[in-house]
Amino acid sequence: MFNTAGKISLLNNLVRSSPLRVCCYELFKANICSSNTLRKKRVPREEKKTIVSPVINLKPKQKKTIDIWKNMTVSELASATGIPVDNVLKIIELGQNAHLYFEPTSVMDNVSILREIVKKCGFKSNLTSNPNTNKKLSDDHLKDAIKRPPAPYESTIVRNPVVTIMGHVDHGKTTLLDTLRNASVAKSEFGAITQHIGAFPVILENGKKITFLDTPGHAAFATIRSRGAQVTDIVVLVVAADDGVKEQTIESIRMAKHAKVPIIVAINKIDKPTANIERCKKMLQTQGGLDLEEFGGTVQVVQISALHGTNFNDLIESILTQAEVLDLRADPNPPAEGVIIESKLDNQKGKLATVLVQRGKLLNNSILVAGTVWGRVRTMMDHQNNVLQEANPSDAIQLIGWKDLPQAGQEFLQVSSDRRAREVVDYRISKSIEQKQIEDSIYISSKLEQHNKEYQSHLAEKKKGGIFRRRKFSTVYQEKQLENRKNVKEDEICLNVVVKGDVIGSVEAILDVLETYESNQCKLDIVHYGVGNVCVTDIEYADAFKAIVYAFNVGSLKDAEENAKQNGITIKQHNIIYKLVDDIKEEMNNCLPPVEVEDVQGEANVLQEFLINENKKKIPVAGCRCTSGTLKKAALFKVIRDQDTVLYRGKLSSLRHLKDEVATIKTNMECGLRLEDTNIRLNPGDKIVCYTLREQQQKITWETGF
Repeated sequence: MFNTAGKISLLNNLVRSSPLRVCCYELFKANICSSNTLRKKRVPREEKKTIVSPVINLKPKQKKTIDIWKNMTVSELASATGIPVDNVLKIIELGQNAHLYFEPTSVMDNVSILREIVKKCGFKSNLTSNPNTNKKLSDDHLKDAIKRPPAPYESTIVRNPVVTIMGHVDHGKTTLLDTLRNASVAKSEFGAITQHIGAFPVILENGKKITFLDTPGHAAFATIRSRGAQVTDIVVLVVAADDGVKEQTIESIRMAKHAKVPIIVAINKIDKPTANIERCKKMLQTQGGLDLEEFGGTVQVVQISALHGTNFNDLIESILTQAEVLDLRADPNPPAEGVIIESKLDNQKGKLATVLVQRGKLLNNSILVAGTVWGRVRTMMDHQNNVLQEANPSDAIQLIGWKDLPQAGQEFLQVSSDRRAREVVDYRISKSIEQKQIEDSIYISSKLEQHNKEYQSHLAEKKKGGIFRRRKFSTVYQEKQLENRKNVKEDEICLNVVVKGDVIGSVEAILDVLETYESNQCKLDIVHYGVGNVCVTDIEYADAFKAIVYAFNVGSLKDAEENAKQNGITIKQHNIIYKLVDDIKEEMNNCLPPVEVEDVQGEANVLQEFLINENKKKIPVAGCRCTSGTLKKAALFKVIRDQDTVLYRGKLSSLRHLKDEVATIKTNMECGLRLEDTNIRLNPGDKIVCYTLREQQQKITWETGF
């Protein structure tokens, strides 16, 4: 009866005194208003029928334009179009380029084909440059640690020269350094062979300092010697006056020239009676290709005696003169940069690396990154284990504090924090994984292409031969492959080894030698290798693969030795590389089965064949003359015709001299021979060889260069 305003006015008069009633009033008021609103929005039934929906003018949808670039991958195209990669590949397969092989990582270098694929996907294309190039470069610059730009000449100081001693084995390199530093290093080396790089400073009487690197001269340590040539300023090439230029001498010259390092020749052992200095100079010029100063060149030659210290002052003066000509300078301010000379696992000090500081000042607690390894400098020591507080350019020091062993030859850089070091290492590991994936992808693609070519050639041969011949060829081929596979598994002889060494360089040298083995007589498999003492993990590897453990300049832990005894694992320790390799060769020889070898006892020539009657059969008998050795009836005989055809192998049934049956026939005696096989007919001029069989151990064919 009341309208909305009247209802609200009536409620106002009823609920003024009670709060609870006011709350109920508000709810009721809201219901009144909402019901009235809904009532107003109702549309009469007659009007609903007359409502007509508005007409929408649909315009044709325009194609979206996307940016494309040369060498765009399928994955990048899918990301630009918003279409899943699998769908993009299906679109490509349905197009005109279905004969081409595409995968998500495939690179499309043909712009016309790329435009066609984009059109099939329902888009327009706009050719631009690759936007990821600059972004990738900037990301690399931010994530990876890189060297600082060269410092201005005014902010650099003169640094000490780094000199590498190189040359052939036993030409006196270590003895030269031994005399320089008044130590006894050569006597402590196993077999008089330097096994890894030694780095140490030599302080002269005038206060100047020279950092020396002693590299091995043996052929097995070519990698280490090359590494020494790449971090040095001057190379001192030691040549023995009584031996001349050898293979490692020429190799050292080649490495120094490749590294663009000046060479100073030190002709050693001039005090020996067999010394021939002029012969050495001619060999250096003709075989080594060095232009000596005496012949108008620039290479200095100093004649010395490392054992007695003769002319050492001349050698030092030549080194300092060459250093002044080179004007060696470096930035003395942190952060530090340098290179890893060598690394090893010390029993007492832990992970230790010998480094050469090339730039900046290195302090304690500095954080270094080398390859994919980082560490905080806990302790710095010199070659005599004296603790240092800082290291300047051209200093060779030992560092403790690495999280893992760095690889020898890698550069190290100083970074600001632990977090930055982890970021650099993680980035480098991810980049190495990407590079490995790219290399594997290229290898797989090449193998797939090769397989497709072989398949097409086989398919063409099958089509030429028809269905019956094709089916027969396929069966024979499969049976042959299966037979070859079975033979390889059954007849394969293998020696498994575990190699442990004192430093990474020594392990690398051993692995390089073992890689030269190419014989198929016995397979050589290196199941595990590492640096440090032989531990339980090495024994577990050896037990799993029935391998022999070779320890080079390292010992064995007690628990590892006990585990080895329980499992019957052999641990062999060596300190000279060629003895280790000879031991491996001997073990491989023992793996080979013995073979039968013929020992010739005597030879005879057939003069004439006679036929004798025996039980109504004609039996051939050979009239012979023994030409060498002794013919023994109890031995074996073979008949050779035309110098290469063997007609018979077996025993004799009779050996007679005149009418008497004898056991032996000596040289120049005539005899009659009767073979056990009476079907063999002999001709004048045939050779009869008397021999015995014995078992002989096989030996592998492996030229190691030792």
